[in-house]
Amino acid sequence: MQRSRIVGGLICLGTILVGIAFLWGIALQNYWAIAIPVIIGFLGVLALGFWIGWTMAVTEIEAPKPELTEESTPNPKD
Repeated sequence: MQRSRIVGGLICLGTILVGIAFLWGIALQNYWAIAIPVIIGFLGVLALGFWIGWTMAVTEIEAPKPELTEESTPNPKD
């Protein structure tokens, strides 16, 4: 449990630092301050779409099992 808290804190710190760098780049009117997050987001959406497609393509579908009805079940009284 302790390790997950440390990782969580590092993630929070990282997001704060990236946010500060983004705002600093915007303040300097730097083109890359907008381009890099847009590129990362776009590639992230593409990766998500690829993952969904890959999962659908490689998932094996099992044939449905026949349902048991009264006619197909053996009667113990017979």
